[in-house]
This record gives sequence, C-alpha cells and structure tokens, in this order.
Amino acid sequence: MPTATMPDYPHNPNQFLDSHFLNPDRSNLEDIRKLGYAFVDLIVDSVLDSQNQPFVQDDSPFAINIPEHGEALPDLLAEVRSQILPRTVNFQNPRYMGHMDSVPSAITIWADALVSAINNNMLSYELAPIFTEMEAQLMQWFGKLLGMGDDCFGTLTAGGSLANISGLLLARNWKQPQSKTLGNTHNLVAFVSDAAHTSFEKAMNVIGAGKENLVRVPTNDRGEILIEELESAIQKSIKEGKQPFFVAAIAGTTVTGAIDDIQAVGAIAKCYDCWFHIDAAYGGAGIFAPKLQHLFQGSELADSMTFNPQKWLWVARTCAMLIVKDKQHLVDGFDSELPYMDDRTLNFGNLNLQGTRRTDSLKLWMALKSMGISGCRYLVERSLDLSDNLRQWVDANPDLELVCEPTLNIICLKSANPQLSSETLRQQWIEEGKLWLSLPLWKGDRILKAVVLHPYAGF
Repeated sequence: MPTATMPDYPHNPNQFLDSHFLNPDRSNLEDIRKLGYAFVDLIVDSVLDSQNQPFVQDDSPFAINIPEHGEALPDLLAEVRSQILPRTVNFQNPRYMGHMDSVPSAITIWADALVSAINNNMLSYELAPIFTEMEAQLMQWFGKLLGMGDDCFGTLTAGGSLANISGLLLARNWKQPQSKTLGNTHNLVAFVSDAAHTSFEKAMNVIGAGKENLVRVPTNDRGEILIEELESAIQKSIKEGKQPFFVAAIAGTTVTGAIDDIQAVGAIAKCYDCWFHIDAAYGGAGIFAPKLQHLFQGSELADSMTFNPQKWLWVARTCAMLIVKDKQHLVDGFDSELPYMDDRTLNFGNLNLQGTRRTDSLKLWMALKSMGISGCRYLVERSLDLSDNLRQWVDANPDLELVCEPTLNIICLKSANPQLSSETLRQQWIEEGKLWLSLPLWKGDRILKAVVLHPYAGF
C-alpha cells in the first residue's frame, strides 16, 4: 500500500488565515484596510486612469501558473498590474466604441465591492431581507417607468440572454401549462426579427421547443421588423399545423440599434393569442430621453420585457432584469419551491432560473440614487449628442458612408473607398489608436459599428 503523507499546508497557518480573513480579535484590521487601499490605487491608477492608453497594450500569451504556496498579496497585485491589466481591452479609452460595453460609473465600481463584502444571497428573503425588498421595489419602479402597468413585477438576472430565455420559458408555460410536467411542446413556434439577438435561439433550445421553430422575420434596411411579413409568417405557421406562442419586438437591435414598431408588433401578438415580449436590453434606457419616449408606445401590451442597466445606464456588470406585467406569471411559470426556506415570504429563488444570486439590487439602487432621474436623462441624451457628432463626421468624410439612419447612439458605417475594405480600415484605426469599432455582419456585408457610450467619447 502507498505510504500516506500529510497534506502540505502553508508554512504558517495563522499568518495564512490573517492574510485572507479579518481575525475576530481585529489584530489584522489595518492590514486588511491597507489591502483595500492597494486595490483602490490599482483600480484608479491602472484601470480608470488609462483613457490615453492603447486599446490593448499586450496581446502576448499568458500562463496562469498556480503555485503550491500562495504568493504575498502585494506581489500578486504587482503581477496583476504588470501582467493582467495590459492584456485587457481598455474600455476606458474614449475612442473605444466597439460594442455595447459602457464604462461603469464610479459608484457602481465601489458598490460592486460592497456587494461582494456583504455577500448576501438573493435565493430567499431569509438570506437577504433588505435586498429582497429593494429588488422588488426596483423591478416595480422600472416596470412602471417602461409602461408595464401598476401590477408589474420582475427579477434581476445574470445578463440579458438569461432574461430572454426566462421570458420564453414563461411564455411556453403560459401557453401550454402541462409542459412544466410533461415536457411536450406540441409544435410551438416563436417569432422574432432577423435582427434579434442570438439568445432567442438559445432560449428555444433550453425550453425544448427547438431552434428550428424560431422564425426570424425580415427587417428593413434599419433593422426594424416588417409588420406585414410578421403576420404572414404567423399565418403560414398556423396553416402548417403549428401553434404560435411567442412574438418579440426588439428595442435596440444588436447591430443597428433599431426599435421595432412596438405598438404594431404587440397588436399582432395579441391578435394571434401570443405572449408578447420586448427585448429592450439595450434600448430600454432610451425611456429617459423625452425625444425617444414615443418609440416605446405599445409597451403596455407586453407580457414581459428585458432591460439591461449594465449597458446604457453605466452600471457595472452584471445588472439585467426581466419584468412581467403580472407577478403571477413568474409564480406560475417557474412553479418551484424552497422547502428549506420560509414559504410565507417573498423568495426570489422561486421566481428565477437562478438559485444563488448576487445582490445586484444594491449597486443599481446606489447608481439611481446618486445620479437621479435627471442625471440618467442627461447621460442618455449626452450619448445621443455625441453619436450625432460622429454621424456628422461620417457625412463629411468622402471615404465613409452611413449604412442606415441611426435610431439610438449606434452609428453604422462602411468604407466608401473601393480600394479600402471596411475590415482594413478598422484595423488601421485600431493600430493608429484612432477608433476601436466592431465589424458585424449586416445584410450580408461586413460593416463598421460604433456604440457611443463613453461619456467623454471623442474621435
């Protein structure tokens, strides 16, 4: 038999514990405080204060190299500063406009650390009483703001994809309640635009309806769903013996930022007895801008809506939500129990695909409290103004052309020079430090996309 060996613990277990946790006798309180200050310095000096640094400083390979014995924490922070941060994509650079990635407002950075320190669990009221109340009130506040009515409710989720998946699951269980136990979807078919997010395919897979039963309806050159094509597709599916159950309108498409005619799409969904979902993951923040609010007419028809403050409200990731018109939809849709918790209280673990969740409600609440409604309005409108500046720059440049008229703060453009592809132009701009734009596929062509989110965006 092999000889048993003692586990190789750290050389000094007491010192090890005091390096990682606050001792109940408070003897290492100042050391823990100094570690926190070191992180503050690291974040401010090497992350936030990098607006004039390249988009990526180092693209060389990296090896994790986990040691047998832990490194001293100051040495580890020094390694992060020299080896990790230079390899990250620098969203702090005001010329980064590639995707729907905002720089988080300062308070949400520190609030995220506070959330981690408190480490409550959104599974149940018992584990997070104040944050359960906070999340419930925030979901109702946003729901009313977005036009979902007085009886709305919702839950925070780990991203917009999970919110869309949850919306489709609720729709399936509403249309065919027996599917919760029997698992048979009976030819259910869903309808989204061809500009809708890929999470809808994921959702059809997850709920067992199958990706082939997701019908993508054509859009116009801006990415808005064609209403006549939507109704035609629904009628065609009915003739084929299928059962329409879900229709989505997109408020802020991934490539062009288009907003569907919510009123018209919602009316068709109701006409054919379908669940009506609005994916406003990106564009939902437009509700704060008076000149965009008319685009959300018809939101009262929605059964559910996705919205991500982590995008156009500058809240540190993750912060997304699913809002429903009627709280009972969440109760019936998830139909779950927590036998080890008090069932007389509000337990979000019964209303969500996730069990354990972070208390992102605190971060969102602090962002709203610190900015106020007027601050949210100002930042959204500022980004619209900055994107208009970019649009004017494109119009004035003979080597560039606009792909479509923008709806939000997303500008799609391409090279007008037949000797210079959009892909080559993009790479030139990145290497020059001029602009970092993404290169999405749109209507069969690779185009350039700018999402103007940085509050100090320049070009």
